[in-house]
Amino acid sequence: MSELSDLLSVSSDLEAFPKDVPYDVPLTDLEELALDLSMARGMDEIMAVVRQSARALVGADGITFVLREGDKCYYADEDAIAPLWKGQRFPLEACISGWAMNHREVVVIEDIYADDRIPHAAYRPTFVRSLVMVPVRRDDPIGAIGAYWATQQRPPEESVTILKRIANSAAVAMTNVALFNALLAAKEEAVQAKDAIILAMASLAETRDNETGNHIRRTQHYIRALAEALRERGLHAAELDDQMIELLCKSAPLHDIGKVGIPDRILLKPGRLDTDEFTVMKTHAELGLRAIAEAERHMGGSSLFFSLAKEIAHTHHEKWDGSGYPRGLKGEAIPLSGRLMAIADVYDALVSERVYKSAIPHDQAVAIMADGRGRHFDPALTDVFIEIAPSFASIHREFADRS
Repeated sequence: MSELSDLLSVSSDLEAFPKDVPYDVPLTDLEELALDLSMARGMDEIMAVVRQSARALVGADGITFVLREGDKCYYADEDAIAPLWKGQRFPLEACISGWAMNHREVVVIEDIYADDRIPHAAYRPTFVRSLVMVPVRRDDPIGAIGAYWATQQRPPEESVTILKRIANSAAVAMTNVALFNALLAAKEEAVQAKDAIILAMASLAETRDNETGNHIRRTQHYIRALAEALRERGLHAAELDDQMIELLCKSAPLHDIGKVGIPDRILLKPGRLDTDEFTVMKTHAELGLRAIAEAERHMGGSSLFFSLAKEIAHTHHEKWDGSGYPRGLKGEAIPLSGRLMAIADVYDALVSERVYKSAIPHDQAVAIMADGRGRHFDPALTDVFIEIAPSFASIHREFADRS
């Protein structure tokens, strides 16, 4: 086995497991909830999914869904053994959901009457004695989900973890809803709509897999550098005009959008995937194709941008020698966009730290890429990559992941 596949076999990026292994593991209740949220097309549907399932999953006596409205916390929905605050609004500074959003922190309170962050007067008419409050979307909270217990207790760590997973899935769903709403509202503004699609859809994958940090930004710049270098050397010059290069850069962030459909237990596993898990992981190429096709359908027509985005999402794991996935395409049967993305994606995976591997030095990564010439990568593209490798190193430094 080459050094290339040795180094990244744990990641699903490079090594192919057998293609005909069946995968028939039932979804857990938490995965079912995440799937239902991913299919929601409005806030009412998102809140309904949480209302119907979250309390039982967490093991709590009550659940609230709180939305941020300027300087107010709006208690939009709830499921509880007795009424809480549904339909009421409180100042952001005067309730625990506001504290969680302002501080971007999960709040765990064993005794609400021993914590001065709690507005005791609002809680006295209720059954609540203990609670957990989790912000929805950590970096810029747009809401919070609370769980409540009628008996004073330290909320179980498992309940806290489940509530955090639910809040994360709700954040993805709310981003998804925002995407579709933006598409419908921006039908007459094609350029703005394309930018909204890129930012919203790419953020879905980042939300799920935040280990990758600035990966999608770096790959945009890698692709531009490689495409421009190819054109300067007379390779694919007719195809790689200014418009094509710009569209390649705009569509590149969507290459891993299909990972929003991969369960956390596989996507975030800190080690080698087994055969069944890798079979599921490989489906992200097909899932990405479908997600972009769905966005295209809502826009009411096809375009070169959508065509490139679908190509990149679907073919960036194909290999020059035909051993890649999902279709086992070989040589120039792989679209140029997919061949460009393969080099950008693998280089960044090599030089970046991931949950399952340490980063390796630039020079070692270039040597490994060269070893994949004619097997993993298009030989001509690999030669140009090796020539301009210092520019890849510069891009990686400029857009380094935040620690």
